[in-house]
Amino acid sequence: MGDPTIVPELQNAVDSLLNVKLTEIGGHQGQVIVMEVQTGEVLAMVGLERNFEGKYQSCKNFGFQQELGTLMHSVSLLAVLETGKVKLSDSIFTGGGVWPVDKLEMKDHNWKRGGYGEITLDEALCFNSNVAISKTVAETFSNNHQQFFDLLDRMSFGQPESMEGIDGLKASSYSSPKDSDWANWKIWWSSIGYERKIAPIQMLTFYNAIANDGKMVKPTLKTGEVEIINPQIASKANIKLMQETLEHVVSRGLGKKAGTKIFQVAGKTGDSQVGEYDLGEEMYANEYQVGFCGYFPANAPRYSMIVSMNKWGIPASGGGMA
Repeated sequence: MGDPTIVPELQNAVDSLLNVKLTEIGGHQGQVIVMEVQTGEVLAMVGLERNFEGKYQSCKNFGFQQELGTLMHSVSLLAVLETGKVKLSDSIFTGGGVWPVDKLEMKDHNWKRGGYGEITLDEALCFNSNVAISKTVAETFSNNHQQFFDLLDRMSFGQPESMEGIDGLKASSYSSPKDSDWANWKIWWSSIGYERKIAPIQMLTFYNAIANDGKMVKPTLKTGEVEIINPQIASKANIKLMQETLEHVVSRGLGKKAGTKIFQVAGKTGDSQVGEYDLGEEMYANEYQVGFCGYFPANAPRYSMIVSMNKWGIPASGGGMA
């Protein structure tokens, strides 16, 4: 009891693959974590950042929190299903993929091509529709925005708040109706991963719970007894539905690059704009996060993993890059 969980061969392979991918996309930092579903044992955990020479070196960025964007879609969809008010087969009209929100516009990735029009919630997850997920959350919790956040807490989203072996890991920070500066339009952005900063290990813990039939275990870097965070984050029926739709993301949606003929994979692509920097003379640099979080084999999950990488400028695609 208490032996290290890291598998050296896997750690080295992940380090090499992340280095290659960061070089390919011109990323400046990233991390990959691989975990055993039932025990929470972390089998590989690699963080890399680009140094002044343009090469990638190891770093301990595992406690770093940022807005993980559309990886949040799955969390929001499960919360909506828990209310019993909607079904995955329900249709949502997304129009041309552009939805005015306060003084901003929420857009689907294909808005320049006319958007998705009317799609089901299952398709919304498959094709990464911000508009469909956000409209569904806004309509479901229209009379009680706090209920959405209460459901996230009940599902233990954002856990763990600390973990031996990860320096600086803390509680996920977010804006909610309990804050004095809360505005009703923030529910739309909260549902798609903005207004909340979270570390990849915390997002992975949630997806791992879906893979583990709803049981949330705490990630660990030492072997020993499994520590349960939440014995059942949501109803078994809704967990089953989420497992099915996450498999659809890979088999028929934007996560196809994560698939393989050897076994079924389930998961979710993600991307977010995490920064905008004024360079002067009306020039700006945008920073993006691209990610993928999932597990395999989908029909009998054994391993879960998350990939999160940061880069400057577009293109920035979780499905295409992570």
